[in-house]
Amino acid sequence: MSVIIRRINDEDKEAVFQLLADRWAGPEMLLDGEIVDASSLPGYVAYAGNDLVGLVTLIKRESEWEILTLDSLSRWGGTGTLLLNAVVDEAKASGINRLTVRTSNDNLDAFRFYQRRGFRLERIAQGVIDAEREKKPEIPLRGDYGIEIRDEVLFARSL
Repeated sequence: MSVIIRRINDEDKEAVFQLLADRWAGPEMLLDGEIVDASSLPGYVAYAGNDLVGLVTLIKRESEWEILTLDSLSRWGGTGTLLLNAVVDEAKASGINRLTVRTSNDNLDAFRFYQRRGFRLERIAQGVIDAEREKKPEIPLRGDYGIEIRDEVLFARSL
């Protein structure tokens, strides 16, 4: 079945909220010590038939956009790339020349995904996730591959 990518609209809100609850322990994300409701952000959804199979949410700033969440329920199927391409196309059309994304130090699959798509490692913020865990205790101690989750890693791509 083919995947359709389109902007998030009001009819998607419930499905977007549920995906964020399932994959991120809720839509509330900590970003620079502030809580951001990812379910209220602009972005794109991916549907296969009536099923939501992917989502990307964005923080749109004047000079750069930040990907807050990117999820594909069918890993390795190209949905994440389609969602990222939609963001890149809109950013370029809007005159934005830089995208950023943050991930945790354990997320080696994200490291590979973003670097293969032109993102470069820009900064490691040591201990950021340790500090965030105090405000959001549901952040697990260990993540992918049994790696302790402690640091935030910033990737950036020029457009």
